[in-house]
Amino acid sequence: MPKRVALSVVMVFLGFILAIAGVYGVSALKMYHEANRMMTAAENLANAALGCGSKKSLSDSADDLVDSSRKLNDELNKPQWTFIRDHTAYGNDITAARTMLQSMNNLVDGPFTDMMNLSKSLSGFSMQDKTVDLSALSTMPKIVHQARADIQQETKTLKALKQPKIHQVASAIDAGTNGLEAVDNMLDSYDELVNLFPELLGENGERTYLVAVQNPAEIRSAGGMVGTYTAVTANKGMVTIGDFDTTGGFQNPPKAFDDQGVEEAQLYGMQVWNWPQTTTVNPNYPRAAVTFKNLWQYQDAKNKKQNVAGVIMVDPVFLQSMVGATGDVTLEDGKVLTGENTVRFFEKDLYIEHPKFNDQNAYVSKAAKLVMNHILQNAKPSNLSSLLKALRDTTSSSHLKIWMQKQDEFDAMVQTGLINENAAGELPGDETTPVSGVYLNETQASKLDWYMQSEIKVTRSCDGTEAASKDRISDKVDYAPRSTAIGAISTSDLGDEYTVEFTMKNTLTAKQVKDLPKFVTGKDDPGTMSYRMFIMAPTNGEITSIAFNHGEYGGSMMMNKRHFVSVKIPVEAGKSVTVAYTVRVPKTATKALDIVNTPIANEKGIQTGSNGAVTDNCAASSTDTQQSQDQTQSATPSQSSSSASSSSSSPASSGTGSSKSGSSKSDSSSDSDPLSSLKSLKDNLSCPVDIRKMMG
Repeated sequence: MPKRVALSVVMVFLGFILAIAGVYGVSALKMYHEANRMMTAAENLANAALGCGSKKSLSDSADDLVDSSRKLNDELNKPQWTFIRDHTAYGNDITAARTMLQSMNNLVDGPFTDMMNLSKSLSGFSMQDKTVDLSALSTMPKIVHQARADIQQETKTLKALKQPKIHQVASAIDAGTNGLEAVDNMLDSYDELVNLFPELLGENGERTYLVAVQNPAEIRSAGGMVGTYTAVTANKGMVTIGDFDTTGGFQNPPKAFDDQGVEEAQLYGMQVWNWPQTTTVNPNYPRAAVTFKNLWQYQDAKNKKQNVAGVIMVDPVFLQSMVGATGDVTLEDGKVLTGENTVRFFEKDLYIEHPKFNDQNAYVSKAAKLVMNHILQNAKPSNLSSLLKALRDTTSSSHLKIWMQKQDEFDAMVQTGLINENAAGELPGDETTPVSGVYLNETQASKLDWYMQSEIKVTRSCDGTEAASKDRISDKVDYAPRSTAIGAISTSDLGDEYTVEFTMKNTLTAKQVKDLPKFVTGKDDPGTMSYRMFIMAPTNGEITSIAFNHGEYGGSMMMNKRHFVSVKIPVEAGKSVTVAYTVRVPKTATKALDIVNTPIANEKGIQTGSNGAVTDNCAASSTDTQQSQDQTQSATPSQSSSSASSSSSSPASSGTGSSKSGSSKSDSSSDSDPLSSLKSLKDNLSCPVDIRKMMG
């Protein structure tokens, strides 16, 4: 961030420099020399920061920029230029040029230098020694506060200038003023988070953050089985990163840690609080995170004393996105992970190449550490744009989930625009935008779920609410639906009815079942996926019926204004199975039903839900007035028929759905969005950056 802000400040003044050199450089060779030297330094700085390649290092270019700006400012303030100011019609231009250079000099000597020094002090750290000194970040609030004060003062100074006579100078002033205001707005979005840096780094006492890796190959409601984890501690800016370890050795508590755990066990079973691997059976990530924290603290007296400030869970999709942004990773055995194969490796190839359980766990722990170390070492200005985009995309699609003990700390992260609010992993709760959840849990000890593919079809009922009472609610299910209505929501408070068909296909062949390790296919019924599904109605909505050909009905209950139904469904190798259900949305709903499901990673990509697609023939068959048709259509975002679930084009993508509603306010671009601003800047430049050519 410091380098990105510094680069933004420098780019604001590039127009200034060329305008001054072009207008006054002919009669002042020295100034012309310094202006060219300054532009060369700025070009080297831009090329280094944007990954275009540079003749000089970032630090050397920054030093040249500082030195040349000072000399250029000194030259323009010599008496001969004062004479031109006082005795020609270009007095306002000389004043404007001096003011612009002085503003740049002030900012270069002040916030630019401070941020570059901070950046230098943070470069080159890694996980090799387990402890990283990030204490310099504690000075960030003071630096940013002073930078904003300086930028605001220089903006005010530039705005007060009289209109120059020369067009290029006038344009440079306008561009500079607008640019500085944009930088100030960007810094404003970081304000709350920057002010929290000292606290996050343990300035007021040691903090612990638990980092866990979920495995979608053994799918759980909130993503996947929690397989490996590490503890990260921060104390006075010194951050210690532990080794990744398996969750297999955890001690089991005799009872739930709190009343919420007792209630959750009524729906999900005692596994929701008894084993760390199954805490994510709970689709509500904040609760899964708290339970995982409690389990970790339960292990010994030392853990119990730790102040666990946050729990962060990632999956292979997140790791692949980070590898794609920071470059390939070579593991100890020579295996190369890329931005295209990381998901496939951790979800499929790993188990074929390392079929022995103990060997596999040791390999995964080492690989996870190498990947994380690589990401830290290669988080450089040259890949900052792609790195931050990957960060925002994976939080948007909930492949990176964050629980913070203090809500204001999470809110500050979201305010930057670089962390999407979906990182909270909360269940959807907006009645006006109804979302139904389909959450999957593999009950067979296996790694089968890479081989599962899903399809979703959502149909809006055109005949009131009669679908639930029909003999069949899906052509793919032979059996009649069973009623699941429990009357917890008054029918007068319920609105439209929808039928949801969720189809699961087991792509394993008989040969694969025979050849793959038993660790992958399972031992009880090799190759058969055994899903415990939790189907959730929208907030204040109701699941009214469910149908399936083979399986077990597990019951239904209300929890936090949400109706849940559970079933257990087997899917044999080479077979497809459909579970269909009818659901009514709350009467207050203003949009069509959306479906989100547990992210499913497979060869086709990341499947996350319906993405709002609804089959709705009601408007076309209606004989009502055009106004009535328009109202029906406006309540349905997608009139097109779709049976395919939302999915990314490849496992390299982070997915398109989310754990909340499949969309987010943070996804939209705006002028104040720091990531969009950085992308726009880079898109307008071509490698190598040539400032002279850009300025004509």
